[in-house]
Amino acid sequence: MTTKNNTKKSSSTIPNAPGIKSSSDPIISVRNLKKWYQVGGGIFNFGAKSYLKAVDDVSFDIEKGKTFGLVGESGCGKTTTLKVLLGLEELTGGEIYYEGEDVAKMSKERKNEFRRSVQAVFQDPWSSLNPRMKVGSIVGEPLEIQGKMTKKEISLRVGDLLSEVGLNPYQANLYPHEFSGGQRQRIGI
Repeated sequence: MTTKNNTKKSSSTIPNAPGIKSSSDPIISVRNLKKWYQVGGGIFNFGAKSYLKAVDDVSFDIEKGKTFGLVGESGCGKTTTLKVLLGLEELTGGEIYYEGEDVAKMSKERKNEFRRSVQAVFQDPWSSLNPRMKVGSIVGEPLEIQGKMTKKEISLRVGDLLSEVGLNPYQANLYPHEFSGGQRQRIGI
């Protein structure tokens, strides 16, 4: 890996994010993240190409067991940063490390482990929950995808999770539109 001033760094050493002091090794490190979208050049790439810099040179660390919030004004790149981190969008530049390992160089199994460990809460509770699914199915879906629990265990866990955010377990049978905005946000959490 080469830094901006062309000095070589060991690939096993993750550079510190500017201005961030860490008390422990981060579980996730993002360095110089870039996501640019081509907006010029036409269908067959004729003409001048131009780019929209949705995210340009973002760095941060997330420590194990800590909650991390990404805040900023509308349109500043928060959602795009999250999509790149989750692997829903390809990065244009930069690196993402999970437990010190470059995510781009991980095996498929290791990438799946990384994806299971990353969770996101989107800011708009009105559009982030599927209106056709009951809340119990929404909350239980990630547990089902992981394939480590029986349906009964998932149902019990969903009830526990709803209780943890101040909702009643019986509300698992309701649809998102039957909740207030604040309750929907807690469901997302």
